[in-house]
Amino acid sequence: MPYYNPISSPHFQGGSSHSRWGATPRESSTGASHHELEGPANLNSSSESYDTCGSLEVVSVNHLPLEILAEIFLFCSDTLKRRYEFDRPADPRRWRAPMLLCQVCRHWREVAISLPLLWCSLSGTGSFTPNPAFIKLWLARSRGLPLSLSLEAPVGYENTPKYHAHASKMFDLFSNEMHRWRTMSFTLNDNLARQFIATVDSKAQILEELELVLDRASSASEEVSALLPSFPKLHKLSWWGNLSAASLCNIPFHRLTHVYMASCNSAQDVIACLSQCTMALELHWHRVDCWDPPPVCGLPQTTLHLQSLYLKGTGDFAHILSRLTLPSLKYLRLETQSKAQKHKLLEDFLHRSSCPLQQFILDDIYVDQESIVKYLTIPFLETIPDIQVYLGETAKDDVFQEMQELKDSQDTPTFRRLQISYPEGGPAFTWK
Repeated sequence: MPYYNPISSPHFQGGSSHSRWGATPRESSTGASHHELEGPANLNSSSESYDTCGSLEVVSVNHLPLEILAEIFLFCSDTLKRRYEFDRPADPRRWRAPMLLCQVCRHWREVAISLPLLWCSLSGTGSFTPNPAFIKLWLARSRGLPLSLSLEAPVGYENTPKYHAHASKMFDLFSNEMHRWRTMSFTLNDNLARQFIATVDSKAQILEELELVLDRASSASEEVSALLPSFPKLHKLSWWGNLSAASLCNIPFHRLTHVYMASCNSAQDVIACLSQCTMALELHWHRVDCWDPPPVCGLPQTTLHLQSLYLKGTGDFAHILSRLTLPSLKYLRLETQSKAQKHKLLEDFLHRSSCPLQQFILDDIYVDQESIVKYLTIPFLETIPDIQVYLGETAKDDVFQEMQELKDSQDTPTFRRLQISYPEGGPAFTWK
């Protein structure tokens, strides 16, 4: 079979000689400069050992086929940081891939540089200020492939003019590649929000995933939200910042498959948005205010594809469920603070939806004993493999006593697994 050089394959762009030996190791530093990104390799990838006869034997991973070495490199990417809903790229450092791979030996450096996928993720945030040429060269090595980028406004000790200027410059560099944006995560203060509003336009044609975290003091939420319909391929949105009912209308819920909202809104606003989520598979909404039950009008709205629903806030979320039909729902989590729960509304929702629930989590440290016992006697619950209930400390003994009495009288469902904790993070009792 003729030899095939994989460095000419689509995984690689640009070729080079296969030098095996590196330069003298250098001391590591906390950052990475443009010179370091361009500079020669500085460590040796070969290891030396002696056989039983005392002769020197050289063992090198460079004997691996380039395709295998490339796959190994792709798995070396540094663990991403999750601060909100999206995994965010780590900031570039010498001790992290892909920079670290370029320091092992010249051969590894040549392979790493020839692999554009290694250079498609980048954070412009960090406790250092890299030379803009460094960022430009990093982006150039991705050779036109879609990008995953992250940028956060300076906070804490970094809240100085120097770091604000750095963040603004990073945004300018990222916006030059707007046509390649695929996954973007921004934490915006007023300055960056204004740049976002002034810069972002219809060029972001392939943007699929967007996370926007707006500073609490920012007044640009409405203007930023108005730009969302201009991203035709956007299907995954994480939004952290309060929006008015009018601003919620800007969000193209009908196109989104994954929705993560952290916005203080009424139950009526949330129901109106949920009814538009015709393509949604997963929806989380934090800061829901359900103290005032929504008005009952018309038939419940059906969302056919929704599989995971997580509501967090205050009040009885059964009122929200009473306005919905979710036939595909598999995971339901209600995390709230309420004085009572309308178990009949939940029971009607479960029967109406007839959904294949695999897990139901109720977290309510203020709910009264009567409400929770009625919840746990809903017959539909025995079809759910995993039920977890988190209650306040004062409810523990009474709930168990009444549950035992109901079980003895055979008036309670037969649970496959029911876990009750007092409070969340405290001792868990499993009821089977």
